[in-house]
Amino acid sequence: MKKLIWLCLIFVMISSVCLASPGKKETVTFWMGAITPERTQAWKEIIASFEKKNPDIKVDFLGVPGDYSAYKQKLDVAIAAGMEPDVSAQCYADYIARGVYEPLDKYVEHWKDKKYFPETAFDSVRAEDAKEHKLYGMPSSTNVRVIWIRPDWFKQAHLKVFKTWDELFEDIPKLTDKSKGRYGWSIRGGAASGETIEQLMYSYSGITDYFTSNGKCTVNNPLHVKFVEKYLGLYKQYTPEDDLTKGWAQLAAGFQSGKCAMVYHNLGSASSHAQAFNNDFSKFMAVNLPLSVKGYRVHNALFSPGYSIHKSSKHKQAAWKFVSFIVTKEASSSYAKVVGDIPLDSRDTQAGWVKERPWIKTGQELLASPQTKYYKTPYYLPQWKSILEKEVDPMVQMVMMKQMTPKEMLDKWAKMMEKAKTDYDASVK
Repeated sequence: MKKLIWLCLIFVMISSVCLASPGKKETVTFWMGAITPERTQAWKEIIASFEKKNPDIKVDFLGVPGDYSAYKQKLDVAIAAGMEPDVSAQCYADYIARGVYEPLDKYVEHWKDKKYFPETAFDSVRAEDAKEHKLYGMPSSTNVRVIWIRPDWFKQAHLKVFKTWDELFEDIPKLTDKSKGRYGWSIRGGAASGETIEQLMYSYSGITDYFTSNGKCTVNNPLHVKFVEKYLGLYKQYTPEDDLTKGWAQLAAGFQSGKCAMVYHNLGSASSHAQAFNNDFSKFMAVNLPLSVKGYRVHNALFSPGYSIHKSSKHKQAAWKFVSFIVTKEASSSYAKVVGDIPLDSRDTQAGWVKERPWIKTGQELLASPQTKYYKTPYYLPQWKSILEKEVDPMVQMVMMKQMTPKEMLDKWAKMMEKAKTDYDASVK
């Protein structure tokens, strides 16, 4: 009898604890950069869907507006203060080198949805860890660089869409009419001008190695000198004078307002163009990069920004549940739809919105073409991005203002990259 009473008391105590302390939710913090109102809304819907399927997990989302440099700066401060998120977007090479991220290989090894992703998607993220090739970010979608053109202008000028760089350079003067304030091209002379020129000149030259076998950087190859002379030589002749300080927002505004016939960007600007032109596809069109002088097309190495779990996280299993959810099927598709990316999950390729957007087809054609090659963009170098932003961007403006020659700029650029590679190689030995 006493034993029965004790059992009853224990049962009551356990029941009381359970009623008084319902299961506490685990909170996962998630940060992302380059956020817009449309992207914020997409994430709200994705997170709500995740929380509905995982009622024991709550996701706190922080979206940082502006460019990625502002986002990176916020992450740097948070990491230094020991207040970093559990999950962050954009897998940064310098964070890999510093041990900020948790390797994801063991999670992916047993992940049931891995079969729906191309192995090249994982390879592109592993390439950022040049030492051990571990996976520190989960790929979700990818984006390709294109030339946005005004097909109505081409039609008016009786021009066919270019296939080679020579044809493109010939078309630019024919599409320029200064008396009407119309220009054949617009140059990105402000933020990210160095990265833009890097991508364009490798596309022109057909060179795919960023460094030779003996560590020499190919940035200052004679073909690149020739390209930069031609390209920046367009400034003020066939491009607007205010190109000197233009970032992407200003380039898009010029293109959409009828000031220029062509701009270089990625598929992410499609929604902005569609809105500006009221979905009139006769007024905007994505065209793949021209064939190089070697006869094939060269694109920068594909990069899926990836979602990383921070090593400091105390909620790694919950973080993995969230990350593996947002990269697959409906979640990745709904966000890719907003930003203009190409989903990597093979189950998304036949989604209705993909078929309705001709620019996605353009990107898929580039990825599927045997004529497409990729130059080995050194994303793994911690200094690569900072050299472009802090050193090369200002030099581009100096060349545009005739204060430096293209060769002088490319020679300095190459030396800085060679040193960055030497430093990196020494650090991973």
